[in-house]
Amino acid sequence: MPTAEDRARADAARAALDRLIAAAPPPDMDGARAAFEALVALRDGLVARRRADGPSPALDAELARANAAAALAWSGAMPVAGFRPGRLEKARAMLDGGGG
Repeated sequence: MPTAEDRARADAARAALDRLIAAAPPPDMDGARAAFEALVALRDGLVARRRADGPSPALDAELARANAAAALAWSGAMPVAGFRPGRLEKARAMLDGGGG
């Protein structure tokens, strides 16, 4: 079960991705960095909780979604191709538990 801290980190990551998705292409680097940092904070918090509490199917699924969202949103984005709105939207949906 997600903790209040996990939910706050996930909400921050969703909000940062929402801002990046809404930005006129190409998104500014400050917004991109904020979204990436929010996803990393979510992932790091989940990793810390897993190390402290041990594995659980629900926690492992949350961690897998956070990792997948980060990879989907940023793989190949810099500096080669830039951000792809469809990938950002799928990454955002992953944080809600959807597969995109």
